[in-house]
Amino acid sequence: MWQIVNIFVGLIIQPSEMFREKLYKKLATALEEVNIETPTPLQARCLSKINAGSDVIGIGPAGSGKSTLITITAIQKLQRAIEDMPKVLILVGNSESGNAMKEQFRQFAKNTDLRITTAFEDGDINDQNAEIYDGTDILIGTAKRILDLYFANGLNLNKIKLFVIDDAELMIKNSWQGQIDRLALSLPKCQHLVFTTGLTDKIEKLISKFIIAPFVVEVG
Repeated sequence: MWQIVNIFVGLIIQPSEMFREKLYKKLATALEEVNIETPTPLQARCLSKINAGSDVIGIGPAGSGKSTLITITAIQKLQRAIEDMPKVLILVGNSESGNAMKEQFRQFAKNTDLRITTAFEDGDINDQNAEIYDGTDILIGTAKRILDLYFANGLNLNKIKLFVIDDAELMIKNSWQGQIDRLALSLPKCQHLVFTTGLTDKIEKLISKFIIAPFVVEVG
């Protein structure tokens, strides 16, 4: 069992200026334009560890800022488009949450040239393959569709720097453990982030195969 750092809501919120100073300038400007100036407790506690390159497991209820933290982290890590293969892979529980995240990326990365692509079962796999082939930096998708693309030789994972699982509890509910395990073991050495509403035995079993000593934060 990993050691969990419990954070009580409201105790570690950073001043807005301090928060922005730690972020890529173009990202900080975009956040200010949408009135995001102060991190949530989960974001404030995780950001420094993520920026330092640690594997992180973030646990918190809806509204604790998990998806926003993922978006900020990916933009902060990449900052600009490099080559054509994806550098960030984000697994989501369904197309609805994935499209919502893509829209957030559109807002936060609007001052950059970063390319964001989605891949879900309700889309045409050939169209998705073509879009990825044309070049992308951040790929958001469901585990099943991403693995289908990988097996079809339409997805090169050799440049992945950041592997993120959002809503890990949905991965268990959807019985995607096998797909996630296969994807994780196919990646090069990279940073791992996992976000969930609760750390269950099944989630621990799933991610312990590719995460050894994560920094674990739980916000109540």
